[in-house]
Amino acid sequence: MNIFITGGSGFVGQNLIPLLIQNGHQIQALARSESAAQKIQQLGATPVLDDLTSLSKNTDKSLSICDIVIHSAAYMDFSYDKKKFYDINVKATENLLWMAKKNGVAKFIYISAAPVIAGSPIINAQEIDSGFELPKALYPKTKAIAEREVLSANTKTFQTISLRPPAIWGNNNHHYDEIFAKAKEGKWKWLGKGDQVLSTIHIKNLGSAVLAAIKTNKGGEAYFVTDGERRPMKDFFTSLLQSQGIYPGDDSIPIGFASFIANTCDIIWKIFRLKSKPPVAPIMIRLMGREFSVNDEKARKELGYTNVITIKEGLAEMRPN
Repeated sequence: MNIFITGGSGFVGQNLIPLLIQNGHQIQALARSESAAQKIQQLGATPVLDDLTSLSKNTDKSLSICDIVIHSAAYMDFSYDKKKFYDINVKATENLLWMAKKNGVAKFIYISAAPVIAGSPIINAQEIDSGFELPKALYPKTKAIAEREVLSANTKTFQTISLRPPAIWGNNNHHYDEIFAKAKEGKWKWLGKGDQVLSTIHIKNLGSAVLAAIKTNKGGEAYFVTDGERRPMKDFFTSLLQSQGIYPGDDSIPIGFASFIANTCDIIWKIFRLKSKPPVAPIMIRLMGREFSVNDEKARKELGYTNVITIKEGLAEMRPN
């Protein structure tokens, strides 16, 4: 099939493109810059030069020959730039949906995020637990709004599906660069005892979920997808850091104190309308200070989703040769 993918030069896209090509698909990938286009071309896909926030005839032309859209691009940060979150995560998704439908694309696969469900702690949550409440933080809130638009667009001729991965990990994930840097500098501190359970998904398992979504006839549904293993945060991140030769130690901060600091920062940043990234934010406490675990039984039953790599195998791959 001909597949159009956004975020092709990012961590998720750089792993999905080779996998999709190996499975016989032809890939066209959105590229905002020449450097992104070069990365995409090196991966074996055809770059489509365009800006996600102002899609042009380049994307329109590409979509006219594509069967499937995989929308993985998103703005993910702990900052407070509300406009940027809404422009990229909500408006751009709505525009891409409209353009894909107009061009007769048959399927739209949205890479959402597990934190689109509100509340804390989240304990072995299922899709039925999502409810109507939106998360408070800008990233999961805008992802949740966009996901609702995607799922409501589902029809018999335009199938939409949303995958909800929790913490995505694997080789060369730049989102973990700051964690690695702080730990190397001896600034890493655990939140509480670190025994709170955390759901994760290796990038190869996310790829398996995307392949399952391509094959399914299900539409208008959201699915949690995970590594299938539920580990305490301290166990997982200790192993992850040690795979890079980093030993985090046992220093910790009481969760109550960390939550107080995060909420104080939240108030200050909102009062003064600061758009920068605070030293700590409530979403960090929500995702790492309390249990955040989800159940992917629905994806396994309805999509036929299976893991292709274990956490132990993924960690082994991350160790330098």
